[in-house]
Amino acid sequence: MGAIFKKHSRWYIDYYQSDGKRVRKAVSRYREQAELALKKVEVEMAECKYLNVKKSKDITFKEFAEKYRRKHIRRRSRSFEKQEWFLDGLIKYFGKRLMHEITVLDIDDYLELRHEGRSASTVNRDLAMLKSMYSRANEWGDMVNYHPAKNIKLLFEDNERCRFLTEEEQNRLLTACSGMLRMIVLVALRTGLRWGEIVNLKWQQAPKSNYVDFEHNTFFVHESLAKSKKSRYVPLAPSVKQALLDYPQHSETGYIFVNPKTNKQIVTLKKSFRKAVKKAKIEDFRFHDLRHCFASDLVRKGVDLFTVQKLLGHSSPKMTMRYAHLGNDHLRRAIHFLDKKKVNPLKDGHYLDTDEINAF
Repeated sequence: MGAIFKKHSRWYIDYYQSDGKRVRKAVSRYREQAELALKKVEVEMAECKYLNVKKSKDITFKEFAEKYRRKHIRRRSRSFEKQEWFLDGLIKYFGKRLMHEITVLDIDDYLELRHEGRSASTVNRDLAMLKSMYSRANEWGDMVNYHPAKNIKLLFEDNERCRFLTEEEQNRLLTACSGMLRMIVLVALRTGLRWGEIVNLKWQQAPKSNYVDFEHNTFFVHESLAKSKKSRYVPLAPSVKQALLDYPQHSETGYIFVNPKTNKQIVTLKKSFRKAVKKAKIEDFRFHDLRHCFASDLVRKGVDLFTVQKLLGHSSPKMTMRYAHLGNDHLRRAIHFLDKKKVNPLKDGHYLDTDEINAF
């Protein structure tokens, strides 16, 4: 469970508490005393004197997971289908274990396994759910001061990806899509809406819902369904409006995009999208990159970054700044001036104003 080591002239003990917190502390100048101290710690932890684990319920991870699904995910989550998918993965790994038997090392092993071939953001969603589950377990009385995931840090996520398609590639992708998938891809390319914002679109205005307003030519994104927690309006491009008007309405649920087999709101089209991307001969492209296409197209056509930020629903300009390099034609013109202008500004005392720079 623990170990001893010597640093300089003192012996230290090194061990993990039941809640996952690592402890290192100096004990003595003598190895024998350090060994005795470590054994004492191990005995006391076994007797549950450090944490009152013996009062925690003997509940399996699967049993608590179903309680968590019922009381937390389905009541509080705005994307419970996706949350349930993560929960099912955790149940598959930890299901039969008792909640108070799972240690920080067990969780580390699971996260390491999950990280093989998966992004840091995916692994972080698993860890975030484990943190939430143990917090709720302590809150609901199933655990007593036991939280092995509490001190495990999230992995670093690189969110600076900016993959976008040329106009010709976008046309190839749309040609490779059909039916509902083509309509969804078109909406994403022309609005920059996220997947969750698109699949929650309804034909008409409804409480706490996203909807299309044909009269005012806009999409409305409700704050409860927006990542930034702020409502916003996105103008409806003529091409998208006409495509929607021609798109059939099949469900009484009010949602635009409906699974024809279940007659319920669509959950995923990952396989269909991957096939379309492969058919269009496009490499390294994800659905979320359609949002980058929308933003990059706007910037390259001269739309200012503040407007792009509002259309994307970014809460701060930091994320929008990744597209800044696409709209710096005026900077290029300024540099080209050095090669084209015959006048030596230092020698002739002539300095350029903005109109002169733009003339090049």
